[in-house]
Amino acid sequence: MVLTMEGFRKRIEYSLCQQFASEEDVRNFCERAKTVGVGVACVNPVNVGMTSDLLKGTGIEISCNVGFPFGSHYTDVKVMETRRGIADGATQIDVVINVGALRSKKESLVLEDIRAVVEAAEGKPVKTIIETWVLTREEKERACRFAEEGGAHLVKTTTGVRTQYLGLINDDPKGAVIEDIILMRKVLSPNVKIKASGGVYDLDYALELIRNGADQLGVSRGEELIREFSQRFGESTEL
Repeated sequence: MVLTMEGFRKRIEYSLCQQFASEEDVRNFCERAKTVGVGVACVNPVNVGMTSDLLKGTGIEISCNVGFPFGSHYTDVKVMETRRGIADGATQIDVVINVGALRSKKESLVLEDIRAVVEAAEGKPVKTIIETWVLTREEKERACRFAEEGGAHLVKTTTGVRTQYLGLINDDPKGAVIEDIILMRKVLSPNVKIKASGGVYDLDYALELIRNGADQLGVSRGEELIREFSQRFGESTEL
C-alpha cells in the first residue's frame, strides 16, 4: 500500500476538545490546521461556529463533538447538539454512544441513540465513539455491530479524554490499540470506516494503525505528525 502525503493529511482529524479552550486557542488551532492542511478539525459544540468561519474555503471538514466526553446524555440532547452543530457549520458528527447502556445490554437503547443522531445529521457523516478502553472484547464487538446497524459511517475507538474514572475499570487505559483496530476491522463491514483515537503521538505508531485497518486518526498533534511525514518520506511511503 502506498500512502501519499496528501492521503496522510486527509486521514488526520486534528482535535481541540479541551473544555478550557479560549477563543484565542480556537484561532491558533485553526491557523495550525490551515498551515499543514489537515483533513478534519474536531471541536466542541460551542466552538463549531467560530471554527467554521475561520476555516471557510479551506476544504477542511469540521466535526462537532456530541454527547462528549461521556456519552451519558439523553438522546434528545444529543439530537439537539447534532442539529445545532450542523446549523453552525459542522460537516461531520463525532458522537459518544451510551456506554452504560451497552454494558447493561440494553441493545434497543444503544441503537435508538445512534439512529436518532444519524437521522438528525441529515446525511452528514456520523462517527460513533465506543470507548474501547472501558469495554471487554465482547462489548467492543457488540458496540461495532450496533454502530453499523444504527447507520454510523465510522466507528472511533475512544474520546481520548482521560479522567480519574478510567482507573476504576482499567489499570492501564490506552486509546488507540492495534489489537482493537484489528478486532474492529474484523467485525465491521468494509464500507464502515475506523478512526483510531487516544494517544496517537508517534508517526511510526500512526502508520502502524493505518497498516492494520485504521482509516482516520484522531490526534491533538496533527501538524507535528504531518511535518514529520513530509520530512521523512517526502511525497509518499510504502506501508
